[in-house]
Amino acid sequence: MKRTTKPAVLAAALTLIYSGIGISIPSFWVDEAATISAVDRSFADMMRMTQSIDAVHAFYYVLINAWTAVFGLSETALRFPSLLAVSAAAGLLVAIGRRLAGTTYGLVAALLFVVLPRTQYVATDARSYALALLFAVLATYFLVRIREHPSGRLWAGYAAAAMVATLLSLYAGLVFVAHVLTVLLDPVLRRRWKAVLALSPAWLIPTTTLAIIGASQQFQISWIRPIDGSVFFEVAFFQFFTDAYMLLDGKPVPEHTPFESVSMYGLAAVMWTLAAAGAVRSRRHFLVKLALPLLVLPLIAVIGGSLVFGSPYYLPRYLSFLLPTLPLLAAALVPRPAEGRGPGTTSRQRAVVLLAVVVLALPSYVGQRTEFGRSPLDDFRFVAQTLGDGARPGDAVALLGDADLAQSAYPDSFAGLVDTTVGISAADWGRIYNQRFGLEASEDRILQHDTVWLVHPAEDDADEEILVSFGYEAEARFEGTGSAVVKFVRNG
Repeated sequence: MKRTTKPAVLAAALTLIYSGIGISIPSFWVDEAATISAVDRSFADMMRMTQSIDAVHAFYYVLINAWTAVFGLSETALRFPSLLAVSAAAGLLVAIGRRLAGTTYGLVAALLFVVLPRTQYVATDARSYALALLFAVLATYFLVRIREHPSGRLWAGYAAAAMVATLLSLYAGLVFVAHVLTVLLDPVLRRRWKAVLALSPAWLIPTTTLAIIGASQQFQISWIRPIDGSVFFEVAFFQFFTDAYMLLDGKPVPEHTPFESVSMYGLAAVMWTLAAAGAVRSRRHFLVKLALPLLVLPLIAVIGGSLVFGSPYYLPRYLSFLLPTLPLLAAALVPRPAEGRGPGTTSRQRAVVLLAVVVLALPSYVGQRTEFGRSPLDDFRFVAQTLGDGARPGDAVALLGDADLAQSAYPDSFAGLVDTTVGISAADWGRIYNQRFGLEASEDRILQHDTVWLVHPAEDDADEEILVSFGYEAEARFEGTGSAVVKFVRNG
Protein backbone atom coordinates (compact mmCIF):
# COMPACT_ATOMS: atom_id res chain seq x y z
CA MET A 1 0.00 0.00 0.00
CA LYS A 2 1.49 3.33 -1.02
CA ARG A 3 2.41 5.47 1.94
CA THR A 4 1.33 9.08 1.88
CA THR A 5 0.42 11.63 4.49
CA LYS A 6 -1.55 13.90 2.16
CA PRO A 7 -5.03 12.46 2.87
CA ALA A 8 -4.40 12.56 6.61
CA VAL A 9 -3.14 16.13 6.51
CA LEU A 10 -6.08 17.15 4.34
CA ALA A 11 -8.54 15.57 6.78
CA ALA A 12 -6.90 17.32 9.72
CA ALA A 13 -6.93 20.68 7.93
CA LEU A 14 -10.59 20.40 6.89
CA THR A 15 -11.53 19.34 10.41
CA LEU A 16 -9.72 22.38 11.79
CA ILE A 17 -11.74 24.65 9.51
CA TYR A 18 -15.10 22.91 9.94
CA SER A 19 -14.88 22.53 13.71
CA GLY A 20 -13.24 25.92 14.21
CA ILE A 21 -16.09 27.93 12.67
CA GLY A 22 -17.85 29.83 15.44
CA ILE A 23 -15.61 28.44 18.17
CA SER A 24 -15.73 31.71 20.12
CA ILE A 25 -19.51 32.21 19.90
CA PRO A 26 -20.75 30.10 22.84
CA SER A 27 -20.49 31.59 26.30
CA PHE A 28 -18.13 29.89 28.70
CA TRP A 29 -20.05 27.39 30.82
CA VAL A 30 -19.49 25.88 34.27
CA ASP A 31 -16.84 23.32 33.31
CA GLU A 32 -14.89 25.77 31.17
CA ALA A 33 -15.09 28.38 33.91
CA ALA A 34 -13.68 25.73 36.24
CA THR A 35 -10.75 25.34 33.84
CA ILE A 36 -10.17 29.10 33.92
CA SER A 37 -10.42 29.20 37.70
CA ALA A 38 -7.84 26.41 37.96
CA VAL A 39 -5.27 27.70 35.47
CA ASP A 40 -5.57 31.43 36.16
CA ARG A 41 -3.49 31.22 39.31
CA SER A 42 0.11 30.47 40.19
CA PHE A 43 1.43 27.01 39.44
CA ALA A 44 1.93 26.34 43.14
CA ASP A 45 -1.64 27.37 43.96
CA MET A 46 -2.95 25.24 41.09
CA MET A 47 -1.11 22.16 42.35
CA ARG A 48 -2.31 22.82 45.89
CA MET A 49 -5.87 22.99 44.58
CA THR A 50 -5.62 19.54 43.01
CA GLN A 51 -4.86 18.06 46.42
CA SER A 52 -8.47 18.72 47.40
CA ILE A 53 -10.34 18.80 44.07
CA ASP A 54 -9.91 17.99 40.37
CA ALA A 55 -6.81 15.83 40.82
CA VAL A 56 -7.92 13.77 37.81
CA HIS A 57 -7.56 16.92 35.67
CA ALA A 58 -4.18 17.98 37.07
CA PHE A 59 -2.13 17.08 33.99
CA TYR A 60 -4.56 18.89 31.70
CA TYR A 61 -4.41 21.94 33.95
CA VAL A 62 -0.61 21.92 33.79
CA LEU A 63 -0.74 21.92 29.98
CA ILE A 64 -3.38 24.65 29.78
CA ASN A 65 -1.65 26.76 32.43
CA ALA A 66 1.38 26.91 30.14
CA TRP A 67 -0.79 27.44 27.04
CA THR A 68 -2.77 30.35 28.51
CA ALA A 69 0.40 32.02 29.77
CA VAL A 70 1.19 32.55 26.10
CA PHE A 71 -2.22 32.81 24.40
CA GLY A 72 -4.51 34.19 27.09
CA LEU A 73 -7.93 33.21 28.40
CA SER A 74 -10.32 34.09 25.59
CA GLU A 75 -12.89 31.60 24.31
CA THR A 76 -10.81 30.93 21.22
CA ALA A 77 -7.55 30.55 23.14
CA LEU A 78 -9.01 28.19 25.75
CA ARG A 79 -10.79 25.99 23.22
CA PHE A 80 -8.07 25.88 20.58
CA PRO A 81 -6.10 22.97 22.12
CA SER A 82 -9.24 20.83 21.95
CA LEU A 83 -9.79 21.90 18.35
CA LEU A 84 -6.21 20.96 17.44
CA ALA A 85 -6.57 17.62 19.21
CA VAL A 86 -9.73 16.60 17.35
CA SER A 87 -8.23 17.76 14.05
CA ALA A 88 -5.11 15.67 14.65
CA ALA A 89 -7.30 12.71 15.67
CA ALA A 90 -9.18 12.98 12.37
CA GLY A 91 -5.88 12.84 10.50
CA LEU A 92 -4.77 9.81 12.50
CA LEU A 93 -8.09 8.13 11.77
CA VAL A 94 -7.37 8.46 8.06
CA ALA A 95 -3.93 6.96 8.64
CA ILE A 96 -5.41 4.08 10.64
CA GLY A 97 -8.14 3.50 8.07
CA ARG A 98 -5.70 3.51 5.17
CA ARG A 99 -3.75 0.69 6.79
CA LEU A 100 -6.87 -1.26 7.62
CA ALA A 101 -8.81 -1.03 4.37
CA GLY A 102 -7.54 1.73 2.13
CA THR A 103 -7.56 5.51 1.88
CA THR A 104 -11.23 5.78 0.93
CA TYR A 105 -12.21 3.83 4.01
CA GLY A 106 -10.03 6.06 6.19
CA LEU A 107 -11.44 9.26 4.72
CA VAL A 108 -15.04 8.10 5.17
CA ALA A 109 -14.37 7.04 8.77
CA ALA A 110 -12.79 10.42 9.49
CA LEU A 111 -15.73 12.28 7.95
CA LEU A 112 -18.25 10.29 9.99
CA PHE A 113 -16.17 10.92 13.10
CA VAL A 114 -15.90 14.67 12.58
CA VAL A 115 -19.58 15.38 11.98
CA LEU A 116 -20.76 13.51 15.07
CA PRO A 117 -22.34 16.01 17.51
CA ARG A 118 -20.30 14.64 20.41
CA THR A 119 -17.11 15.13 18.41
CA GLN A 120 -18.03 18.74 17.76
CA TYR A 121 -18.77 19.12 21.45
CA VAL A 122 -15.32 17.99 22.59
CA ALA A 123 -13.61 19.88 19.76
CA THR A 124 -14.94 23.19 21.06
CA ASP A 125 -14.82 22.59 24.81
CA ALA A 126 -12.01 23.78 27.09
CA ARG A 127 -11.71 20.49 28.94
CA SER A 128 -9.46 17.45 28.71
CA TYR A 129 -11.73 15.13 26.69
CA ALA A 130 -10.40 16.03 23.23
CA LEU A 131 -6.78 15.61 24.26
CA ALA A 132 -7.48 12.25 25.89
CA LEU A 133 -9.26 11.23 22.69
CA LEU A 134 -6.25 12.24 20.58
CA PHE A 135 -3.76 10.17 22.56
CA ALA A 136 -6.10 7.18 22.72
CA VAL A 137 -6.32 7.33 18.91
CA LEU A 138 -2.55 7.75 18.71
CA ALA A 139 -2.01 4.64 20.84
CA THR A 140 -4.40 2.75 18.57
CA TYR A 141 -2.49 4.00 15.52
CA PHE A 142 0.75 2.66 16.97
CA LEU A 143 -0.91 -0.69 17.68
CA VAL A 144 -1.97 -0.93 14.03
CA ARG A 145 1.56 -0.05 12.91
CA ILE A 146 3.04 -2.60 15.32
CA ARG A 147 0.83 -5.27 13.79
CA GLU A 148 2.43 -4.54 10.41
CA HIS A 149 6.08 -4.01 11.31
CA PRO A 150 6.95 -4.05 15.04
CA SER A 151 9.92 -1.93 16.05
CA GLY A 152 11.32 -0.41 19.21
CA ARG A 153 10.33 3.06 18.02
CA LEU A 154 6.70 2.02 17.57
CA TRP A 155 6.56 0.27 20.95
CA ALA A 156 8.01 3.39 22.58
CA GLY A 157 5.43 5.54 20.81
CA TYR A 158 2.65 3.25 21.98
CA ALA A 159 3.82 3.45 25.60
CA ALA A 160 4.20 7.24 25.48
CA ALA A 161 0.74 7.74 23.97
CA ALA A 162 -0.73 5.40 26.59
CA MET A 163 0.82 7.31 29.45
CA VAL A 164 -0.33 10.71 28.20
CA ALA A 165 -3.85 9.44 27.45
CA THR A 166 -4.28 8.05 30.95
CA LEU A 167 -2.80 11.14 32.60
CA LEU A 168 -5.46 13.14 30.78
CA SER A 169 -8.28 10.73 31.66
CA LEU A 170 -8.19 7.76 33.99
CA TYR A 171 -11.04 6.29 31.91
CA ALA A 172 -8.59 6.07 29.00
CA GLY A 173 -6.99 3.15 30.79
CA LEU A 174 -9.92 1.13 29.46
CA VAL A 175 -8.44 1.53 25.98
CA PHE A 176 -5.77 -0.91 27.09
CA VAL A 177 -8.39 -3.45 28.14
CA ALA A 178 -9.89 -3.20 24.65
CA HIS A 179 -6.45 -3.47 23.05
CA VAL A 180 -5.72 -6.63 25.04
CA LEU A 181 -8.87 -8.23 23.66
CA THR A 182 -7.85 -7.14 20.16
CA VAL A 183 -4.45 -8.77 20.69
CA LEU A 184 -6.10 -12.00 21.80
CA LEU A 185 -8.52 -12.03 18.86
CA ASP A 186 -5.96 -11.29 16.16
CA PRO A 187 -3.48 -14.04 15.24
CA VAL A 188 -0.83 -11.55 14.12
CA LEU A 189 -0.85 -9.47 17.30
CA ARG A 190 -1.28 -12.53 19.49
CA ARG A 191 2.32 -13.43 18.73
CA ARG A 192 3.35 -10.17 20.40
CA TRP A 193 1.27 -10.48 23.57
CA LYS A 194 4.34 -10.55 25.81
CA ALA A 195 5.48 -7.15 24.53
CA VAL A 196 1.98 -5.75 25.00
CA LEU A 197 1.95 -7.08 28.55
CA ALA A 198 5.37 -5.60 29.22
CA LEU A 199 4.06 -2.15 28.32
CA SER A 200 0.98 -2.45 30.51
CA PRO A 201 2.52 -0.26 33.26
CA ALA A 202 2.33 2.70 30.86
CA TRP A 203 -1.45 2.32 31.03
CA LEU A 204 -1.93 0.95 34.51
CA ILE A 205 0.36 3.09 36.66
CA PRO A 206 -1.20 6.48 35.74
CA THR A 207 -4.70 4.99 35.78
CA THR A 208 -4.26 3.37 39.19
CA THR A 209 -2.64 6.47 40.65
CA LEU A 210 -5.44 8.74 39.45
CA ALA A 211 -8.08 6.26 40.58
CA ILE A 212 -6.63 6.14 44.11
CA ILE A 213 -6.39 9.92 44.32
CA GLY A 214 -9.77 10.40 42.70
CA ALA A 215 -11.40 8.02 45.18
CA SER A 216 -10.80 10.61 47.90
CA GLN A 217 -12.53 13.26 45.78
CA GLN A 218 -15.62 11.32 44.75
CA PHE A 219 -17.84 14.13 46.01
CA GLN A 220 -17.15 15.75 42.62
CA ILE A 221 -19.32 13.19 40.83
CA SER A 222 -21.98 12.81 43.51
CA TRP A 223 -24.36 14.89 41.38
CA ILE A 224 -24.44 12.30 38.57
CA ARG A 225 -27.72 10.39 38.33
CA PRO A 226 -27.40 6.78 39.55
CA ILE A 227 -27.35 4.09 36.88
CA ASP A 228 -30.83 2.95 35.93
CA GLY A 229 -32.71 1.93 32.79
CA SER A 230 -32.09 5.35 31.25
CA VAL A 231 -28.45 4.45 30.69
CA PHE A 232 -29.41 2.48 27.57
CA PHE A 233 -30.96 5.64 26.11
CA GLU A 234 -27.86 7.64 27.00
CA VAL A 235 -25.56 5.11 25.33
CA ALA A 236 -27.73 4.84 22.22
CA PHE A 237 -28.26 8.56 21.70
CA PHE A 238 -26.13 10.77 23.98
CA GLN A 239 -22.80 9.00 23.67
CA PHE A 240 -22.34 9.98 20.02
CA PHE A 241 -25.27 12.03 18.75
CA THR A 242 -25.80 14.98 21.06
CA ASP A 243 -24.00 17.40 23.33
CA ALA A 244 -26.31 16.62 26.27
CA TYR A 245 -24.53 15.15 29.25
CA MET A 246 -27.26 13.18 30.99
CA LEU A 247 -30.94 12.30 31.09
CA LEU A 248 -32.70 13.75 34.14
CA ASP A 249 -36.37 13.15 34.89
CA GLY A 250 -36.79 11.93 31.33
CA LYS A 251 -35.33 15.09 29.80
CA PRO A 252 -31.89 15.71 28.30
CA VAL A 253 -29.66 18.17 30.16
CA PRO A 254 -29.21 20.62 28.56
CA GLU A 255 -32.44 20.34 26.61
CA HIS A 256 -32.34 20.05 22.83
CA THR A 257 -34.18 22.21 20.39
CA PRO A 258 -36.88 20.30 18.45
CA PHE A 259 -34.68 20.14 15.33
CA GLU A 260 -31.76 18.81 17.36
CA SER A 261 -33.93 16.06 18.83
CA VAL A 262 -35.15 14.95 15.40
CA SER A 263 -31.63 14.98 13.97
CA MET A 264 -30.31 13.04 16.98
CA TYR A 265 -32.78 10.19 16.45
CA GLY A 266 -32.26 10.16 12.69
CA LEU A 267 -28.49 10.25 12.96
CA ALA A 268 -28.48 7.50 15.57
CA ALA A 269 -30.67 5.28 13.40
CA VAL A 270 -28.40 5.72 10.37
CA MET A 271 -25.08 5.36 12.19
CA TRP A 272 -25.99 2.38 14.37
CA THR A 273 -27.44 0.61 11.34
CA LEU A 274 -24.32 1.29 9.30
CA ALA A 275 -22.07 0.19 12.15
CA ALA A 276 -23.99 -3.03 12.76
CA ALA A 277 -24.04 -3.87 9.06
CA GLY A 278 -20.36 -2.97 8.70
CA ALA A 279 -19.42 -5.16 11.66
CA VAL A 280 -21.32 -8.12 10.22
CA ARG A 281 -20.01 -7.63 6.69
CA SER A 282 -16.38 -7.33 7.84
CA ARG A 283 -16.61 -9.63 10.84
CA ARG A 284 -13.43 -11.49 9.90
CA HIS A 285 -11.52 -8.32 9.23
CA PHE A 286 -9.03 -6.88 11.69
CA LEU A 287 -10.88 -3.55 11.71
CA VAL A 288 -13.79 -5.19 13.56
CA LYS A 289 -11.42 -6.86 16.02
CA LEU A 290 -9.95 -3.42 16.66
CA ALA A 291 -13.03 -1.19 16.77
CA LEU A 292 -15.67 -3.43 18.38
CA PRO A 293 -13.79 -4.14 21.65
CA LEU A 294 -12.97 -0.45 21.94
CA LEU A 295 -16.64 0.40 21.54
CA VAL A 296 -18.09 -2.21 23.87
CA LEU A 297 -15.64 -2.96 26.68
CA PRO A 298 -15.24 0.55 28.17
CA LEU A 299 -19.02 0.99 28.27
CA ILE A 300 -19.47 -2.37 29.99
CA ALA A 301 -16.67 -1.62 32.46
CA VAL A 302 -17.89 1.84 33.47
CA ILE A 303 -21.58 1.02 33.64
CA GLY A 304 -20.93 -2.35 35.28
CA GLY A 305 -18.52 -0.78 37.74
CA SER A 306 -21.14 1.81 38.67
CA LEU A 307 -23.61 -0.96 39.46
CA VAL A 308 -21.10 -3.07 41.40
CA PHE A 309 -19.69 -0.26 43.53
CA GLY A 310 -22.93 1.67 43.88
CA SER A 311 -21.46 4.93 42.60
CA PRO A 312 -22.34 6.68 39.33
CA TYR A 313 -19.29 6.78 37.07
CA TYR A 314 -20.92 7.08 33.65
CA LEU A 315 -21.38 10.28 31.71
CA PRO A 316 -21.18 10.21 27.90
CA ARG A 317 -18.46 12.86 27.81
CA TYR A 318 -16.24 10.80 30.13
CA LEU A 319 -15.96 8.19 27.35
CA SER A 320 -15.35 10.60 24.47
CA PHE A 321 -12.37 8.49 23.39
CA LEU A 322 -14.94 6.01 22.02
CA LEU A 323 -15.96 8.44 19.28
CA PRO A 324 -13.85 6.93 16.46
CA THR A 325 -15.21 3.41 17.01
CA LEU A 326 -18.66 3.79 15.51
CA PRO A 327 -17.32 5.56 12.38
CA LEU A 328 -14.69 2.83 11.90
CA LEU A 329 -17.42 0.19 11.91
CA ALA A 330 -19.89 2.24 9.86
CA ALA A 331 -17.28 3.01 7.20
CA ALA A 332 -16.70 -0.71 6.70
CA LEU A 333 -19.67 -0.71 4.31
CA VAL A 334 -18.07 1.85 2.06
CA PRO A 335 -14.95 0.36 0.41
CA ARG A 336 -14.06 -3.26 -0.01
CA PRO A 337 -11.74 -4.07 2.92
CA ALA A 338 -8.38 -5.43 1.87
CA GLU A 339 -9.01 -8.63 3.82
CA GLY A 340 -12.79 -8.73 3.26
CA ARG A 341 -15.00 -10.16 0.59
CA GLY A 342 -17.81 -8.94 -1.56
CA PRO A 343 -18.25 -5.79 -3.60
CA GLY A 344 -18.00 -2.38 -2.00
CA THR A 345 -20.61 0.30 -2.33
CA THR A 346 -20.67 2.54 -5.38
CA SER A 347 -19.54 6.15 -5.32
CA ARG A 348 -23.15 7.32 -5.68
CA GLN A 349 -24.31 5.19 -2.75
CA ARG A 350 -21.47 6.48 -0.62
CA ALA A 351 -22.31 10.06 -1.48
CA VAL A 352 -25.98 9.63 -0.60
CA VAL A 353 -25.21 8.03 2.77
CA LEU A 354 -22.56 10.59 3.69
CA LEU A 355 -24.76 13.49 2.64
CA ALA A 356 -27.58 12.13 4.80
CA VAL A 357 -25.26 11.91 7.81
CA VAL A 358 -23.94 15.45 7.30
CA VAL A 359 -27.45 16.89 6.90
CA LEU A 360 -28.71 15.11 10.00
CA ALA A 361 -25.75 16.41 12.01
CA LEU A 362 -26.23 20.05 10.97
CA PRO A 363 -28.90 21.07 13.53
CA SER A 364 -26.61 20.12 16.39
CA TYR A 365 -23.61 21.72 14.66
CA VAL A 366 -25.48 25.02 14.33
CA GLY A 367 -27.02 24.77 17.80
CA GLN A 368 -23.63 24.34 19.44
CA ARG A 369 -22.48 27.57 17.80
CA THR A 370 -24.98 29.87 19.47
CA GLU A 371 -24.29 31.96 22.55
CA PHE A 372 -25.93 29.40 24.81
CA GLY A 373 -24.79 26.39 22.80
CA ARG A 374 -23.00 24.88 25.78
CA SER A 375 -25.70 25.13 28.44
CA PRO A 376 -28.54 27.65 28.56
CA LEU A 377 -28.34 27.62 32.35
CA ASP A 378 -24.74 28.85 32.26
CA ASP A 379 -25.28 32.28 30.70
CA PHE A 380 -22.04 33.68 32.05
CA ARG A 381 -21.41 36.03 29.15
CA PHE A 382 -24.88 37.53 29.58
CA VAL A 383 -24.11 38.20 33.26
CA ALA A 384 -20.74 39.72 32.43
CA GLN A 385 -22.08 41.92 29.64
CA THR A 386 -25.00 43.13 31.74
CA LEU A 387 -22.69 44.19 34.55
CA GLY A 388 -20.13 45.59 32.13
CA ASP A 389 -22.77 47.76 30.45
CA GLY A 390 -24.73 48.87 33.51
CA ALA A 391 -22.62 48.78 36.65
CA ARG A 392 -20.31 51.61 37.68
CA PRO A 393 -17.02 51.42 39.60
CA GLY A 394 -17.78 51.29 43.30
CA ASP A 395 -21.15 49.57 42.88
CA ALA A 396 -21.64 46.44 44.96
CA VAL A 397 -22.25 43.03 43.46
CA ALA A 398 -23.78 40.04 45.24
CA LEU A 399 -23.14 36.74 43.46
CA LEU A 400 -25.17 33.65 44.26
CA GLY A 401 -25.10 30.12 42.84
CA ASP A 402 -22.88 29.53 39.82
CA ALA A 403 -22.54 33.28 39.26
CA ASP A 404 -19.25 32.91 41.13
CA LEU A 405 -17.85 31.14 38.07
CA ALA A 406 -19.20 33.87 35.79
CA GLN A 407 -16.73 36.11 37.57
CA SER A 408 -13.95 33.57 36.97
CA ALA A 409 -14.87 33.28 33.29
CA TYR A 410 -15.16 37.01 32.55
CA PRO A 411 -13.23 38.85 35.29
CA ASP A 412 -12.85 42.13 33.36
CA SER A 413 -16.59 42.84 33.65
CA PHE A 414 -16.33 42.65 37.44
CA ALA A 415 -13.33 44.96 37.74
CA GLY A 416 -14.04 47.95 39.96
CA LEU A 417 -17.10 46.36 41.58
CA VAL A 418 -17.18 45.55 45.28
CA ASP A 419 -17.87 41.86 45.84
CA THR A 420 -19.99 41.72 49.00
CA THR A 421 -20.60 38.00 49.31
CA VAL A 422 -17.08 36.64 48.76
CA GLY A 423 -15.14 35.00 51.56
CA ILE A 424 -11.85 33.23 50.95
CA SER A 425 -10.68 33.37 47.34
CA ALA A 426 -10.56 30.15 45.33
CA ALA A 427 -6.75 30.35 45.14
CA ASP A 428 -6.32 30.82 48.88
CA TRP A 429 -9.02 28.26 49.67
CA GLY A 430 -7.63 25.65 47.27
CA ARG A 431 -10.96 25.24 45.48
CA ILE A 432 -12.54 25.93 42.10
CA TYR A 433 -15.16 28.25 43.58
CA ASN A 434 -14.54 31.22 45.85
CA GLN A 435 -15.99 30.84 49.30
CA ARG A 436 -19.42 32.51 49.26
CA PHE A 437 -21.79 33.76 51.96
CA GLY A 438 -25.50 34.32 51.69
CA LEU A 439 -27.09 37.77 51.66
CA GLU A 440 -28.08 37.71 55.33
CA ALA A 441 -24.53 36.84 56.39
CA SER A 442 -23.24 39.64 54.11
CA GLU A 443 -25.71 42.30 55.28
CA ASP A 444 -23.16 44.60 56.91
CA ARG A 445 -21.03 44.73 53.77
CA ILE A 446 -24.03 45.20 51.48
CA LEU A 447 -25.42 48.11 53.51
CA GLN A 448 -22.24 50.10 52.87
CA HIS A 449 -23.41 50.64 49.27
CA ASP A 450 -26.29 52.53 47.73
CA THR A 451 -26.33 50.38 44.57
CA VAL A 452 -26.20 46.60 44.64
CA TRP A 453 -26.25 44.28 41.61
CA LEU A 454 -27.72 40.93 42.57
CA VAL A 455 -26.97 37.92 40.35
CA HIS A 456 -28.92 34.78 41.15
CA PRO A 457 -30.49 31.73 39.44
CA ALA A 458 -33.46 32.94 37.40
CA GLU A 459 -35.90 30.41 38.81
CA ASP A 460 -35.37 31.53 42.42
CA ASP A 461 -36.19 35.13 43.37
CA ALA A 462 -36.31 34.64 47.15
CA ASP A 463 -33.03 36.52 47.56
CA GLU A 464 -34.57 39.61 45.98
CA GLU A 465 -36.96 39.77 48.93
CA ILE A 466 -34.01 39.73 51.30
CA LEU A 467 -32.53 42.84 49.67
CA VAL A 468 -35.93 44.50 49.86
CA SER A 469 -35.96 43.77 53.59
CA PHE A 470 -32.57 45.50 53.81
CA GLY A 471 -34.17 48.69 52.50
CA TYR A 472 -33.44 48.40 48.78
CA GLU A 473 -35.78 48.41 45.82
CA ALA A 474 -35.32 46.89 42.39
CA GLU A 475 -34.63 49.53 39.75
CA ALA A 476 -33.87 47.31 36.76
CA ARG A 477 -34.10 43.61 36.02
CA PHE A 478 -32.34 41.67 33.26
CA GLU A 479 -33.32 38.08 32.50
CA GLY A 480 -30.93 35.62 30.91
CA THR A 481 -31.50 31.99 30.05
CA GLY A 482 -30.37 30.80 33.46
CA SER A 483 -29.60 33.88 35.52
CA ALA A 484 -31.26 37.09 36.62
CA VAL A 485 -29.27 40.28 37.12
CA VAL A 486 -31.15 42.83 39.20
CA LYS A 487 -30.04 46.36 40.01
CA PHE A 488 -31.10 47.44 43.51
CA VAL A 489 -30.87 50.96 44.92
CA ARG A 490 -31.36 52.04 48.50
CA ASN A 491 -34.79 53.48 49.30
CA GLY A 492 -34.83 57.22 49.88
